Amino acid sequence: MPIIDKTGPLKSKGDQLTFNTIEGIYSAGVTGESTLQGNESQLSVGSFTVTVDMVRNAIGVTKKSTLQANFDEVQLAGRLMKDWLARKMDADITTAILNISGETIYANSKTSTASLNEADGDVFGINELEMIRLALLRKGATPIGVSRENGEEIPIYGVVLGEIEEYRLALNTSFMQALREARERGPKNPLFTAALGMYRGMLLYTYPSVIPGLQGTPLRPETIVYATLTTTATVLSVGGATRTTGATPSYTLFFATSGSLQIEDEIISYTSKTVNTFAGLTRGVSSTTAAQHANDKLVTQRNIAKVIGFGGEAVFRAIGEQPMPIGQKEDYGAEIGIGIEAYYGQAVKKDKYRGGYPNVVICECYSENPGTI
Repeated sequence: MPIIDKTGPLKSKGDQLTFNTIEGIYSAGVTGESTLQGNESQLSVGSFTVTVDMVRNAIGVTKKSTLQANFDEVQLAGRLMKDWLARKMDADITTAILNISGETIYANSKTSTASLNEADGDVFGINELEMIRLALLRKGATPIGVSRENGEEIPIYGVVLGEIEEYRLALNTSFMQALREARERGPKNPLFTAALGMYRGMLLYTYPSVIPGLQGTPLRPETIVYATLTTTATVLSVGGATRTTGATPSYTLFFATSGSLQIEDEIISYTSKTVNTFAGLTRGVSSTTAAQHANDKLVTQRNIAKVIGFGGEAVFRAIGEQPMPIGQKEDYGAEIGIGIEAYYGQAVKKDKYRGGYPNVVICECYSENPGTI
């Protein structure tokens, strides 16, 4: 999505970069021989400040491991660190957008997250795309581009969605027919390439959320049952075991601090979480029945997903000039730590005068995984 990057000498937590912004012109102007002097619009130049923090991570490698491996683990660790930072920055931007308030609409014109359900068909579809488009137009979102057809200017916006929502659109006959009619027949038609392309002036992007990292994404948190959950259990273990050395992966990273989970047909509320557990469970809520759930069963945030519609200049991001490699050696070089350090921060663009976030709209929808895998 449109991210306005600015680099600078960011060397410590709390450092700031300032972005300049210019307000649009909305005054009435004058007509005829009315005096323009004194009735001019004033050029309003504002500023937007982003504060950065330090982010670090590292991998430990032993010399014995390196000698026995068929590949250079040191180089592999460096690549993994770069991939980690890229994923983290993407996730942080998405989380920053999803954490803003007052910019959410709900599938099927529902009015709250709690009201979304399968029975009413509150899944993502053409109606939700139209709702996002209308909301961005009403908010005066800056287009990411403009298409001109027959002298008419059509604003172009973007939509970011996960694979489950992409799947729902692929099953929508009206949506697929629109793609067929909008593009020439041939190998590049979305019907054959499976690309979502553009619909009604909205570019559709898929943000991979069904990934083997047992986390999902901010758009759709998901993990798996690690140890069989009995019908009376009040703690759920997910993802994997607690590591005896090193950090345990955060299998609950994108889940809310407290809320509701869904495993198969049961909805479970929880009051707290760790990196690999949910605690304070209340079983069989929302008229569901407590049941036993085996290892590897899918765990979601009550099958709720979010889709982001955006215009231009949606997010400002301040970043140090270059992420820096870091490392250390222990035990006379037998143990090597390889890491990465970066200074960056981000903030969603906010309207100074009207309040709110003009270039972003969030659509929540029901998002059940199709099938049993």
